[in-house]
This record gives sequence, C-alpha cells and structure tokens, in this order.
Amino acid sequence: MIKEKIEKYFRQYPQLRVLFFFDPTGEFLQEVEALDLQDIRVERWQNNSFTLKTKLHGDWKMDKVFLYFPQAHPRTTEEYHNFPLLDLLIANKELMLDNVGEFMEEHHLQRHQKSLVNKYMRELKNSTVLEVCRPILNAGNFTEPALIQGVVSAFLKFRQIESWPLLIGKLLTYALPDQHAELAKVEKRMTALDIVDSVREKIRELTGVAIQQVTPEALNEVLRSVLYNKITQSLTAIAANDPYRKYRIEDPGTLIAFSQMLNLVAQNGKLNEKFQEALENVSKDIQGATLIQAYGADAGFAYFHRDMIWAMVSLQQKHLSVSPDSVIRSLEELYLQDDHSAVIRDSLTYLLQTARMHQQINRISSYILNRPEDYLAAYTQEWYLIDAFYRKATEAFRRLDTTEIPEQINLHGIYEQANYAYEKHLDTMNREWLTCLAQFNFDYAQLPVPKQYDFYQTEVEPADQKVVVIISDAMRYEVAHELLSEMHGDNKNTADIRYQLASIPSITSVGMAQLLPGKEFTFNDGDISIDCISTSGIDNRQKILLARKENAAAVQYSDIAGLNMSDARELFKKPVVYVYHDVIDSTGDKKPSERRVFAAVAEAISELKTFVKKLHASYNVAKVFVTSDHGFLYNDRELEEKDKENTVNKNALVNHNRFEIGKKNPKVDAGYQFPLSITSKFIDDLFVTIPQSVNRYKKQGVGHQFVHGGGSLQELVVPVIQSSRREVAVTQKVKPLLLQANNLRIVSNILRINILQEKKVSRFEKEAIISVGIYKELQLVSNEMILNLASTAEAATERSNRVELTIFPEVAQEPLLKLKVFYQEDMLNPIIEELVQNNTLIQADF
Repeated sequence: MIKEKIEKYFRQYPQLRVLFFFDPTGEFLQEVEALDLQDIRVERWQNNSFTLKTKLHGDWKMDKVFLYFPQAHPRTTEEYHNFPLLDLLIANKELMLDNVGEFMEEHHLQRHQKSLVNKYMRELKNSTVLEVCRPILNAGNFTEPALIQGVVSAFLKFRQIESWPLLIGKLLTYALPDQHAELAKVEKRMTALDIVDSVREKIRELTGVAIQQVTPEALNEVLRSVLYNKITQSLTAIAANDPYRKYRIEDPGTLIAFSQMLNLVAQNGKLNEKFQEALENVSKDIQGATLIQAYGADAGFAYFHRDMIWAMVSLQQKHLSVSPDSVIRSLEELYLQDDHSAVIRDSLTYLLQTARMHQQINRISSYILNRPEDYLAAYTQEWYLIDAFYRKATEAFRRLDTTEIPEQINLHGIYEQANYAYEKHLDTMNREWLTCLAQFNFDYAQLPVPKQYDFYQTEVEPADQKVVVIISDAMRYEVAHELLSEMHGDNKNTADIRYQLASIPSITSVGMAQLLPGKEFTFNDGDISIDCISTSGIDNRQKILLARKENAAAVQYSDIAGLNMSDARELFKKPVVYVYHDVIDSTGDKKPSERRVFAAVAEAISELKTFVKKLHASYNVAKVFVTSDHGFLYNDRELEEKDKENTVNKNALVNHNRFEIGKKNPKVDAGYQFPLSITSKFIDDLFVTIPQSVNRYKKQGVGHQFVHGGGSLQELVVPVIQSSRREVAVTQKVKPLLLQANNLRIVSNILRINILQEKKVSRFEKEAIISVGIYKELQLVSNEMILNLASTAEAATERSNRVELTIFPEVAQEPLLKLKVFYQEDMLNPIIEELVQNNTLIQADF
C-alpha cells in the first residue's frame, strides 16, 4: 500500500524532492525496509539530522527521496520550530495514509486545520457537499464559520455557498408540511456535526426569535414573527390593542438584518415562492382583519398577506361606485405588491377596472351638450374610456376563479352594480346624443366633422406614396385606442388616431361601401353597388378600387397569412391595397359566440399590432391606415324580453335588432326616422328608422348583447389610425416621476417609494429602462432596481411601480443619503436626485 502511495505522490507532484513519512509506533517499518522504488531513494532517520540535511542539500539534491521518521510529526508550535529539517518539511510534502491526511494534502490545508477536517470529514466525503464547499477548501478560507455556512448550503440543496439570509429563508420553508421529512434529515445532519446552536444563533440574529430546537413548530414561530414584522415594519408606533405585538423586532441591528433577508429572498424566484407559501401557512395566526382593526385601513402597512388583502377588499367593495377615487388609491397600493397569487391579482384587476369605470362615469357633470361635434369631442377625448374600462373589467371578471374568493366579497353584487351603471350611462349618453343629432335632422352635411363616406377622397386619394388600408370589421374607437398604444411600443413607429362618423345604419355592408371610391352609390334593397359594381366580395371591391386607381388591390387578411415573403412584398408594391380583417364582428355577430367578443377584441389587437409592424418593416409600406366599417354595443348582462322594443314597420325592406330600412313610415313615435341619403352616399329614396337610444328591436335568431346598426356613439364613432415608420428610432423617452418627492425617509433601513411613468408610451415618447438606488456620494449603498417603463395604459395608476430599496449595513448610521434615478444607458447623469433622511436608528425608541 505504501509503495503505491509514494509513487502516486511523486507522480502527482513532479517537482517534489522529499516525501516525509512519520510512523511513531513503527507500524510500517517492515514495509518501508522492503521497499524497492525505481528512481526514488529510501532513507531512514536515525537521529542523524545533520548528515541527512547535508546530503539532501548536497549529494542528493537532484534525487527524489522518501524519508522515513520512526516518530510522530511535530504537533505543538515548539515541536514544529525545533524540528531539525523544518525548511525541507515546509518546502516538500508529508505522506498521509488516512482519508483526513489525503484530504488535507489534496487541498493544501495546514496542520492546525486537521481538527476541522476530522470534524467535517464525514460530510466532506459526500460529493455534493464537497462541490458546494470547494471555494473554501484552501488554507486561507478553511475556517469553521465558513464550513458551517458551506455544509448548511449543501444540506439545503443549494449548488453554491449562499448567504445566511438566504439559508435561513430556505430553512424556514421546511416548516411547510410537505417539507417535514426533509427538515428531519437536515436537523439530523446538523446535530451530527454539532452545529445546531450556530444555526439557531443565525436565526436569532436575522429574525430576533430565539428557538431551542430546529423543529417545524419552532420554525413556524419564527415565521409568525417574520410575517408580523413584514407587515408592520413601516409603522412608527405599536397599538395597545395589537395582540401580536410580542413579535415586534425593536433592535435596529436586527431590523436591518431582517430587512436584508426579506430582500434577498424576494430576489430568488423559486425560493420566494416557497417562502411566501410558508408565510401564508401561518397567516391564520397573524390575522389581517385583526391588524386592520387595530391600526385602521389607512395605517400604511408595509405588506399585505392574502387575508389582509381580502379584508381590505371587503372594506372597499361597498365604495366602488360612490368613492372610486379613494378605492383606486387603496387597491393600487395592494396591486403594486409583487407576490400576489393569480386569483388575488385577477380580483384586484377586476375591482380596479370597475372602479375606474365608475370614476369616469362620475366625472361627467352633464350629458346635455350644445352641438353634435361637442358630443363627438367628449366621446373621443374622455367618454370612450368608460367603454374600455367596462371591457377590461368584464374580461377580468371572466378570468376569476370564484372558488378561491371568500364569501364576504360580493362579486355578484359588484358585477350587477357595474352593469347597471354602465347600462344607465349608455342609455343616458346616447339618448342625449341622438336628441341633439335630431335637432340637425341627422343631416351629416351640416356637421363640421370627418365623415366615413369621405374617407377615400380625404385620406387615400391625396397620398403621394403607396398606401395600405386595413378595415377591421366592428373595431370601435376605444379598441383602436388600445391598438394605437400597443403600436407605440415599437420605437420606430409613429402613429396617431382620429375619428370619422360612420353612416347609419352602422352595418358591415353600408360601412364597407362608404369606405370605397365611386360616384353613384345605390342601396338597391341591400344589394349595394357603386357605379353599377356590387360591393359584395373581395373581387368586386377590387374592381371598384381599380376603377379609381390603376393596379390597386383588395385582399382578405386571412389570405395574406398563406403568402411567402416574396409574394407578400409583391402584393404590397401596389399603390393602394385594401386589407379586410374580420375577427371582432365574426365572433360578436353570432348569437352562440357573442359573449366571447371581448376575447376577440384582444385577438384583433394582437394581430393588427404585428401586421402593421410587418407592413412597415418587412414589406416597405410607408403609410398604413387602420379603420373600421362600424363600432358596436355590448352588454354583458343578458337583456330580458321586456327590455326589447317591437319593430316599427313589419313591411320594411331590411330590419334588424337596431334599425329598419324601408319606405317612409308616418307612425314612428319611439325612435327616429330620416332619409338614408343624409348620412351616406346612397341615392335611394329610402328611410332609416332607429331606436331612441341603445334599445334593441325584437328579432328572432340573432344576438342582443353584441349589436350594431343603430346611431349610438359606440356604433358611429369609428377610428382612423395613420401609421408610418421612421428610419431612425424615436429617441425621446418617457420620464419617471417620483410620487413622494418631498420628505423621503428610510424606516427600518428600507425606503419605499412609487415611481410613476409620467406619460404612456406614445408616438413621440418611447419606453425607457431606468436604474433606481440609494447613494452616498457616488457609491451605491442599497440594492439597485431596474424598471422598464413601457406601459401603454391610459390609467396613471397602471403605470406605477412600487420600489423597495434596502440600505447596506455599513451606511445604517448615515443620517442623510440620496435617492438617484438614471436612464440605464447614462449612469453619470441622474434624472431624479432627492435627499433621503435615514430614520432607521430613530425607530428604536418606541
């Protein structure tokens, strides 16, 4: 055995000259005397140190020597310094026959570290532990604190040595019932190494809780303290009726360590998910409703766990329609918290969108305006948002998993209230709009506003470059506004939106015809034609375009998907191309699928956003218009039969649930009748009849929730988006705005702020990536948060970002620091710079 080991040493270390071997009991003397080693001299110490030293430095200086000592190797400092061949021992190596010795030799550890190797050798032989601890397996780093940290990292299944805050955070997740077996294994291994006390001390340093054993119940007690302090650490005073105040961390040093642990855990995605689950598991003990009762709903809690959120929602739900501003402020604070479950995020989204809808409705001081153009201005500037928020609220409501929402949240009542408010708004607004329009006899010629029937002449014909017109069936104005916002995310895109007034009846066949060029437009009992060419079908529409513009084309959007790049580029070389896109109307205009129309809206926005970008970037189209034939009305509540009106004229040429077309009928009382020609280019002597507001006519076999054809603003105000593309990206970026610019304070070594993206991403302002941190002079002394300001949301609260910055321990006693915000590409010039007062140490006195 010795022979192989000696040869291995000299083979492994080619520069090795002298290999020492200490054998205090003479156990290996016989084996040494029998050694026959090629090219290795075997010598035995016989109290002849001077002779050996002389020869080793003289005659044998080029030889490889195995030097046997029938005595113990030096142990004490005195023995070590008195060893006669000390210089040679230091410069060379010692043969180790045991695992400890081999391990020390392999990792170049020193003799005084042998006791640590002995203690931890059992675990260090484990390949997983060895790999994790490898960075400290050298003489300079091989200390007991480092070893404890290393083996605990391995026990907790980290792949490298992690910080104690992360280790304790992970250990606390082992309090979960499905982790109890794993905890027992870890505790057993820590006990075998006698390091449990060291781990307990780290728990106390980070959380302020002293535990006697590492058991599930003990860890749950720590978690109760963690949850309580996570919620209340921003409060400056403790309420006398707070039943959990015994958990309060008052030591400022522990508060700093505690906050750093939360911050580091939050940055570790998988660990944070389990950590939050462990906190939720003890939330039944630290009840949110009790804390809200003790401190009030506006106390400024640092964190809200699941039960607290439901308690807050329960308090706010009754104020959704009457005080939406305060509800939005309250719910927004909850929403900005990052670690929500899907059901909470969906619930908050639903409530916020509902509150925003109520907020917009409440802002309308009067529905009675002077002129039709005043209604059109009001709708396109503000009122369209009510439709958008109603749509988004309805979408969010559909996503809700009601099985996980507490019974005290009256979802059905909120839903009914929202629908009632929206339906009342629709009826009142459109009743007044139509009353005003009737004063002008529905004569579009009298209205100084853009009309749909002028689209080709005013938008397409004057263009001096190739043009693509996308007509998205039933894309109403608020949907186009969202599409525009999405298009603005492309930093080379420049687009704006305006409106045009669609013809009545607001149906596909009429709207599509009005968007085409021509001289003589005839309705012809519904078989519409332009200059004697039918407008029905793609081929006929292309003929109509070709009559006005050589080499023009018309194509279905669905057909473009099948074209290869070469064919698509060839198509879009044509001077005018009309692309007919039908996602919204094809879904909503069928009774079985009308309730899925809002999902179709999302699909349409996604498709068109990509298509417009491709037209510019891949097909070299300079100018793109996106418009629509008509809009639509949608009520998510199913209308009852009593809410529908009887048809006015059963002998009408065309009738539907929102209009009738026929000869003049003298018996129209509840509604409006006017010539077809005054809102369109048709020359036929026919009359249109529509209800007074948003009512539906009774008609079998059709849907009544999704409708169009009448004269409401939602049906008639159709968008015109004009899009072009710059060669160079728009460089002006959206700006961040600090909402609490004055009196910034660090409490419990954390600064909490909200940063608002001042404006939505738009035609002239594009997304920006910013860096946020706390600085001492030029040195970053907190974690750095990187935010991508790319929101296209209308609501300012949807463009808010919650920021938590934790200062480093070394600056915990600095009274004044600075908050700095930079554009990431320019870290020299801050765009926001504010003084911050550090109140961390002051907090210790309450």
